[in-house]
Amino acid sequence: MNTRVSKKTQLMGAMAIFIASTSVSAALPLYRIVDLGVVDGQFSPNSASAAASINNSGQVVGWSQVTPGTARRASVWQNGAPAELGLPDFEYNRFATSVNDSGVVVGYSDFSPLGNGSQMDSFHARAWHQGQVTDLGQGVAKGVNNAAQIVGHSYSAGAQAPQATIWQNGTATHLASIGTAPNAFAYSYANAINDAGQVVGYSAGPDFSDHATLWQNGQAIDLVDPMDWGYSYAYDINNHGAVVGSKNDQAIIWRDGLAFNLGTLAGVEPDALSSANAINDAGQVVGWIGGNGLERRPFLWTAESGMVDIDSLIDPNDPLRSLVSFDSVLDINNKGEIVGGALFRRNGVEWHAYMLAPVPEPSTWGLVFAGLLALGIAARRKA
Repeated sequence: MNTRVSKKTQLMGAMAIFIASTSVSAALPLYRIVDLGVVDGQFSPNSASAAASINNSGQVVGWSQVTPGTARRASVWQNGAPAELGLPDFEYNRFATSVNDSGVVVGYSDFSPLGNGSQMDSFHARAWHQGQVTDLGQGVAKGVNNAAQIVGHSYSAGAQAPQATIWQNGTATHLASIGTAPNAFAYSYANAINDAGQVVGYSAGPDFSDHATLWQNGQAIDLVDPMDWGYSYAYDINNHGAVVGSKNDQAIIWRDGLAFNLGTLAGVEPDALSSANAINDAGQVVGWIGGNGLERRPFLWTAESGMVDIDSLIDPNDPLRSLVSFDSVLDINNKGEIVGGALFRRNGVEWHAYMLAPVPEPSTWGLVFAGLLALGIAARRKA
């Protein structure tokens, strides 16, 4: 009797160690910096690139410019290697803005020769997948979910303003607008879509200011008070329906229809601007704070830690740490990998796409090994 209890206790203790070792820690991880380089000119001083989105498989998309004055190329990085999307030597700028877990990439091409044409006249929404390019028509594609539903904004012959749009199987559908603005002011923009088909962006409110907007079940929902005279924007939504963006130039998260300010960083001026750009399914948020004459600083926010400067999370042993100044942080996937654009100081200054990869803590791996070892020993004794 006592022996059976002892073995059961051993198993329960081993299981407790294993569960504790594999649970998500409230502490934020350290990160290592990965310079993603540039298509055809990975570490050239004259090249440039920026990352816009990362999926849960680690594929990163954005744009590259091999030499100044040449077209920017929609790019994808996989396993650290960059590749160009679309036709090589395409003479116009093109940008990749989002990628889903199946590798469907969306973005847009700018057909103005100098890159300074109007969106209505020059921009075409694009989708890239398995070597095929699909022209979605005049507009910009900004987000794609795992059902390959694409969102952005487009222009139609009768409309005087851009309209939030969802493309499915090549068919474009305009989303309803909030407010009662005349046609010339009834603009709307969609930025992201989750796997439940919820879409977020912004549109013209009753006061003709920009209002963060959620589209679901065929309805356009104003995320702020309809009579609020401030400006607000929704940039991303996770699969639990949490939305992030900004309101009156402050980073915001919306949950269950309520808005919460993400706060600030220690030592930052009280009039600093901020914006939340992306959120993953674990509720981790990335964005920036600064502006208004202040240096922009990227942050990572969680409900447990609040807003934390990303610079403080870089592994002190990372050889790139002293060479990098982060400017933009645009996306985070469910593994906690972060992407954006940064200045790398090598032979001069290079503007490159980067990825921040979490560094496993040695103590965590030790706990995992100890838990597995204890489970194995207890199982052998029981046998």
